[in-house]
Amino acid sequence: MKTAALLVLLTAALGAQEYETAVRPLLAKSCLACHSGATPQGGLDLSTAAGALKGGKHGAAYVPGNAEASLMVTRVVGGTMPPAGLPKLDSTAVSALRAWIDRQSAARDTVTEADVLPIFQMRCVTCHGKRVQEAGLDLRTQASRLKGGKSGPALVPGRPEDSLIMQKIGAGKMPPPEKLFEAFVRPPTTPEVEKLRAWIAAGCPPEPAQQTAADEPAILPKDREHWAFTPPRKTTPPASGHVVDAFIRAKLAWKGLPPAPEASRLTLLRRAYFDVIGLPPTPAEAAAFLADTAPGAWERLIDKLLESPHYGERWAQFWLNAAGYSDSEGIIDEDKIRHDAWRYRDSVIRALNADQPYDRFLTEQLAGDELIDYKKIGDVTQREMDTLAATGFLRMTPDGTYSPANGSVAERLNVIADEIEVLSTAVLGLSVNCARCHNHKYDPISQRDYYRLSAVLQTALDPYDWLKPTERHLEIAFASDKAEAVRANEPIEAEIRKLEASPEAKEQKAKTAIAALKKRLVPPPRIRALFDMGGDPSPAYLLRRGDAQNVAARLAPAVPRVLAAGLPQYSPQPPRAGTSGNRLALARWLTHPDHPLTARVIVNRVWMHHFGQGIVQSPANFGRMGIKPTHPELLDWLAREFVESGWSLKKLHRLILTSATYKQSSQLTAAALERDPENQLLARFSARRLDAEQLHDSILRVTGRLSPRQFGPAIAVDTRPGGETTHGSSVDGFRRAIYVMQRRTTPVSQLEVFDQPVMLPNCVERRNSTVPTQALQLSNSPVIAEHAKNWAAQFIVRSTTPGDAVKQIYLTAFTREPTTAESGRAVTALESLESHWQAHLEKKGGTIQPKEAFFHALTSFCHTILSAAEFSYVD
Repeated sequence: MKTAALLVLLTAALGAQEYETAVRPLLAKSCLACHSGATPQGGLDLSTAAGALKGGKHGAAYVPGNAEASLMVTRVVGGTMPPAGLPKLDSTAVSALRAWIDRQSAARDTVTEADVLPIFQMRCVTCHGKRVQEAGLDLRTQASRLKGGKSGPALVPGRPEDSLIMQKIGAGKMPPPEKLFEAFVRPPTTPEVEKLRAWIAAGCPPEPAQQTAADEPAILPKDREHWAFTPPRKTTPPASGHVVDAFIRAKLAWKGLPPAPEASRLTLLRRAYFDVIGLPPTPAEAAAFLADTAPGAWERLIDKLLESPHYGERWAQFWLNAAGYSDSEGIIDEDKIRHDAWRYRDSVIRALNADQPYDRFLTEQLAGDELIDYKKIGDVTQREMDTLAATGFLRMTPDGTYSPANGSVAERLNVIADEIEVLSTAVLGLSVNCARCHNHKYDPISQRDYYRLSAVLQTALDPYDWLKPTERHLEIAFASDKAEAVRANEPIEAEIRKLEASPEAKEQKAKTAIAALKKRLVPPPRIRALFDMGGDPSPAYLLRRGDAQNVAARLAPAVPRVLAAGLPQYSPQPPRAGTSGNRLALARWLTHPDHPLTARVIVNRVWMHHFGQGIVQSPANFGRMGIKPTHPELLDWLAREFVESGWSLKKLHRLILTSATYKQSSQLTAAALERDPENQLLARFSARRLDAEQLHDSILRVTGRLSPRQFGPAIAVDTRPGGETTHGSSVDGFRRAIYVMQRRTTPVSQLEVFDQPVMLPNCVERRNSTVPTQALQLSNSPVIAEHAKNWAAQFIVRSTTPGDAVKQIYLTAFTREPTTAESGRAVTALESLESHWQAHLEKKGGTIQPKEAFFHALTSFCHTILSAAEFSYVD
């Protein structure tokens, strides 16, 4: 042993000398400017071999004997280091660096439990963990490893050759070969086996005490001075009258800008309909509004729209985007369908229509399973179903971990990271994912903050005790839905049994037929939910550089420290046995009236969807690198009013929609163009194009093909021979876009080209492009042509004259009558088209039906209207 120790010391000395003479000069121009001296960047001093081995906040710069695993090599080769402006290391220098690292002795100070813990977590605890303990063996803790299972202790400290775990690994029995596919694990690598051996030989020493030291940056008073990290204040409006107008006009006056005049009644009607329910008004609804000349007509209209069942369908779309809603798992080509995801979508629609207070809504999104003792539910009610389905909020990001190729611990951690991104951007208005690999560069959010927040979810999303997404369901459903599934499956199951009992059952043709029949089976109704899995979760650790195999300090669940000042301490209290209370405590912390972000973020997003841009124009980033609010006092006033009014979204809508600011015309003056070209101060209303769902639904509404049916399973999509992906109609017509299957690999072509967002993982603010493919889609789509044909047929059936048809088409599509000039041009165009079609039909021969030529002419005219800019824009 003494000889070995001397050899290690000699090797280390020689390595340090070589570093000084051969390696340090290579790093001088590129690295040492930042990584040397009294305060090296990131705590990493590369001026000596000892400093490089000690490393900085991301761990050691090199792994002795393993260049490929060394951070300084991966950063240099990956191009992230040196940063821009400094000379890069050439290939000769990189090769020399690799060679030096590989020559160093892999021997080091005593291997501790911290070094081998990732091996147990990545390779073992799937079968020897919390829920599953094959042979009675739990390998999560040192005590349970020494206790062992049916075959005795797994470890014999100091004697690796006598330790059962090393014997099983050496014999190729652990992990069992048959489990590699089923459990999504891989055998330990040779370096990992040697590390385990060294640890056992050293007596299985525990992790050093400094692993849990609080070495993260302190939160300083200046960190909390950022406007978004302090509670909103309800300041006095600068003038009397409507609060929104008081704040907006004060800023306009400061800029020397008058507000725009009020828009016409029909313009306002169309604007409100699209804004609140996402659909255009019918001619009858327009006539009724114009006929209501009594005071308060506008307010009555807003109340009517907010009470419409279509309100929830429209505004749920925004929340579903923020949650990353999809009807498929994503990640891999199979893109497996989520058969029960629609229950989450429906629960959001119902909650919004009922004006569920946002604090309760958010609590159900995060912890609905902790609000209900669902294991004792008998005949479930719709309210209970929706409360449990609401937890799908953290089940919507791409998740391919049902597949062996994508089921590793590292992939599971990616899924959890996506869920944290959804939570932070949708609720907190912050992007915290930077802190997954290092302390946030701009906001006071440390790596420890990130992994503490991740630990809040770990009782439900445990990467070391993972349920596949295809298994993460609650077997709760209405008795009627269960009976319907049984009825649908009975004939299919009978056919399967018949084939399986036939003499040809083992032939390939029969096997193929059986497999096809099984695909037709209706899955049992259930809820895609997030729920605590009971028992103690696996320990949560900070992962250096976000690497599952680079474990640092053990952490307890907590919330970001910079937001905690002045709020009750995050303190989980299990509501009942079998659940931790972690997420429920998070929800209650988030919905505290003095929380600095929660109310501001949702108020800002509602404002953004009404005006086209938020008071904070970076709705997913209220941090230091976000855009400062244009009207901070108004944002704070609205946030406080929102909370004091019972967290009511409908009251917030009413407040905004009844302001004179909202009712302005889009008239642009030279002064406004010069002093506020982007309309940040709202001297006018910003006209904008309908979004993808509004346009899709409006085409169906005006052409008479929109089904009124709400809720239920998603309508499947289909790709036509020409390559266009569309959705089929249900038995009672075409349904709104929100009910069409949101499948990541096959988005509906019309929705995709008009900027329906891709859920990777979510979308808080949509992009709005104007590209030629949009016009081409409307002009050339066979689907749009079919809708136009259906619309034209209605006028043929009613024997409408060309003039009357033009008037009705304008009223339906544009919410206005055509001008005399427009009507004249349209009638002339219809007559010309009719003559063209009559000649064409006569040339083809055969019997020409009455009004057939006029029908084709009217179809072309209707198609043109659907493609018009006025149809696609709201003023």
